[in-house]
Amino acid sequence: MLKKRDTADLLLEAAEDELTANDGQMEMAGVAKRAGVSVGLAYHHFGSKAGLVAAVVDKFYGPLRSISLGKEIPLDLDWSARERARMEATVDYFYSNRLAPLISGRLAREPQVLDIERVHMQALLASGTQNIRQGQKHGVVDETLDPKVTVSLLMGGLRL
Repeated sequence: MLKKRDTADLLLEAAEDELTANDGQMEMAGVAKRAGVSVGLAYHHFGSKAGLVAAVVDKFYGPLRSISLGKEIPLDLDWSARERARMEATVDYFYSNRLAPLISGRLAREPQVLDIERVHMQALLASGTQNIRQGQKHGVVDETLDPKVTVSLLMGGLRL
């Protein structure tokens, strides 16, 4: 018998498969079929199709936040080397994750995706702003640059 967590994980993986196979579209019946569970169980775990899409997007941002917020990058590097490693890891994540084009593209217009992204983006912007300020203190980043605008431009460029 599957545990509750196992079923939710199966459904998330099936939803990712369904979204990537259908250019960002999915139906709960298709997800349930891929996961080998009933449609009712899919609704039980996520409440709605929108809830499942939101959970997929939230899962996508977990590793990205770990990279961007510093948990994946060694802290013993100097600021420039650490930020280069962080940027490379972020770009690698976007290029290697099959959901990145959908989340940054077609799914970006969906209200449930916007709500989830807003939370993650606020955290990433706050961390990035603080990080740019640290680079300015170390004399690596031009002090005349506005840290919030700079990190916003970097993140926007990365998404595009």
